[in-house]
Amino acid sequence: YELMAILDCLTPIGNPRDAGMSAIANGNIDPTNTRVYEWWTSQYKGIVRCNDLLEHIDQIEFPSNDTGQKGRIIGEAKFLRALYYFLLVDYFGDVPMILKLQSIKESQVPRDSKDKIIQSMLDDLAYAISNLPEQYGSSDVGRATSGAAKTLMLKYQLLKKDFTAAAVTAKEIMNMPGYKLQTSFPDIFNHKNENNSEVIFDVQFISFIGDGSSFDKLWGNRSASGDGWSWIHPTLWLVDKYERIEENPQYTIDDKRIPPAIYNYYEGRDPRMDWTIIRPGAYFTDRNSKKILYPYQVINYAHSLTGMHLRKNVIEGSDGIAYDSPNNWIVFRLADVMLLFAEAKTQSAFQNGQTVSDPEIYNAVNQIRQRASSKLPLYENGSLTKEQMLEKIYDERIRELAFEGWLTSDFKRWGKLNINDGLKIMGLTINNTSVKFATSPVATRVFAAKNNLWPIPQREIDVNPNLTQNPEY
Repeated sequence: YELMAILDCLTPIGNPRDAGMSAIANGNIDPTNTRVYEWWTSQYKGIVRCNDLLEHIDQIEFPSNDTGQKGRIIGEAKFLRALYYFLLVDYFGDVPMILKLQSIKESQVPRDSKDKIIQSMLDDLAYAISNLPEQYGSSDVGRATSGAAKTLMLKYQLLKKDFTAAAVTAKEIMNMPGYKLQTSFPDIFNHKNENNSEVIFDVQFISFIGDGSSFDKLWGNRSASGDGWSWIHPTLWLVDKYERIEENPQYTIDDKRIPPAIYNYYEGRDPRMDWTIIRPGAYFTDRNSKKILYPYQVINYAHSLTGMHLRKNVIEGSDGIAYDSPNNWIVFRLADVMLLFAEAKTQSAFQNGQTVSDPEIYNAVNQIRQRASSKLPLYENGSLTKEQMLEKIYDERIRELAFEGWLTSDFKRWGKLNINDGLKIMGLTINNTSVKFATSPVATRVFAAKNNLWPIPQREIDVNPNLTQNPEY
């Protein structure tokens, strides 16, 4: 899951420091790309483990008074297998659908169609929904629930652009007991507030027993307790997505190397910006629990090529540990579902050019905005056409879900990944004496239609002659 946040850097919101992901983002992807191979093999390793359990579960003796434990375990395995297949078909299209353990000879199989896999996984998810509980007790927190299975079903329905079914599924999740928005955006990601009411499914990490996460090391800055490498560099394109809610903010910092023009550019925006990124004029709590001003009080601030670092999912203060941090990775949360409901309902219930007049759609979007700040204007029912509403939803997803791993999938569904073609990735130039807007791009991206899918890894084709390559790779 360390790669999921970096996936969002394949959209205009971020620049990846990692060479393999940078090649993908900039259109230089080929079948030998290491990150492509890792993504493929990671999902299939998970699939094999699920197949192993499902194939041998009948050999396990369950108590005679079993009250659904066996069905629940099968449901968990089918949910996880469906999640791994989603992450394959979304990035590769057609892939081998392997539903049982294989010998080496049996593994020489061709690709199955994306549509066939989606239908098989939807069937598995229907089983999981019927056999998984809505909630667990504290000792089983983190296990897949029926809400998690429904959310993955929603993602599949959107993948096949079945907006009518997706709107129904999303509404069912929103109506489930136990899920509600956190009142404060940063509380969602606070490692001391994990498994909160907004979380539908997350990957559990625990420090000091070898089960910690690497997020602080890979994404944090060098002053953070995880002694980070800053692999994610937010862009000015992302900053511009955060609406200005306060004009002419007061210049309140002492370091004059950060000029008013830079300070005023950032200040007064939707506060989700500062909860997502670290930028000049913002403060960060370092490993010694001291508030430090970015950039000049941060160690090796130049690690970011755009002059900005990631804050979201990075532990501030002393609790982060390189390669062993306690922060979970949130896979699904309620705000994601609410915005997907608004998108699916808008797509399915209204024609192009028609006024969107469903108050449920406006309410779903407005709740997200109001949680971010009471100063953000709300959308009045009936004020937007279908096209206008969809653009508002798309921008809201960018602001709300930046660097949570779903935006590349979103951009593909929206038909907007081609915005990368010719896109100049812009940031700041920072030296010992000043912060300025950069005059030249960090990178100029190239995008072709083939880049909507990744190539099948060459190492897989080399050992399986029945695999075919995606077009133009």
